[in-house]
Amino acid sequence: MNNVKLLSISLLVSLPVAAAQEMTLRIGVNQQSSPPYIMGDSLQLQSLPGIAIEQVYAAATHCSVLPKIERYPPLRLLNSLKSNLIQGVLMLSYTEERAAFAVYPMRDELPDHSQRLTTLSYAFFVNQASKLVWDGKGLTGLQGKVGVNTGWSVIKDLDRLNIPYEEAPGVENNFAKLNVGRIDAYATQKSVGEAFLEQRKNLKMRALEPEIVKKDYFLIFNKSFYAEHPKLAMCMWKNIADERNRFLKKRLPIYLHEK
Repeated sequence: MNNVKLLSISLLVSLPVAAAQEMTLRIGVNQQSSPPYIMGDSLQLQSLPGIAIEQVYAAATHCSVLPKIERYPPLRLLNSLKSNLIQGVLMLSYTEERAAFAVYPMRDELPDHSQRLTTLSYAFFVNQASKLVWDGKGLTGLQGKVGVNTGWSVIKDLDRLNIPYEEAPGVENNFAKLNVGRIDAYATQKSVGEAFLEQRKNLKMRALEPEIVKKDYFLIFNKSFYAEHPKLAMCMWKNIADERNRFLKKRLPIYLHEK
């Protein structure tokens, strides 16, 4: 194991003694990757787990709570938050449906951009020879459907745009369907799509411009936990806001050089 990976493992497990004496905070994270913020598609955390995961560990440590971060399939993730099996979830964008059972950092009745973990954009990916044209309002030349990951928030954007879609689990499944022509395009996080294609140069695909939408992603808590521990939630959100840019600048080069 190289020094970079040892550094990450040390960051995750070397918590102060004071933190270990406080409550354990169970936080879920999607099984599906979103590099460099969530790495790998396993139910196990990677040795380099992702910048968002590292930052939530750091925020929890700062606020004297011991985080236990676990990975879940997408639908089970939200069900676990609803049923209080876990108290928080990292890297979720805002939807009214989620806000019915979860608490986001808010400002003036809107999610607080300053307390986000990051901002990610979504794009349509198509085969290199595709004639589809995206003008920011509609897809010209669409004959079939657009693929999308099961349960992802971009589904709401496709509904709003009246673009027909079909859901499938995972990035690999959707790119496979696109490759054989079962879907005309695939709507996903741009960074996720680019990272996938970088590892599979045999797939001749490209992203359409402009982006579909940009979304802020947050650490959120279920309502019962927030009602009992509002100061802890606000402490973690504030630490994320205060440290996000410095943390990203420090850790991103390590992820960019990871093979």
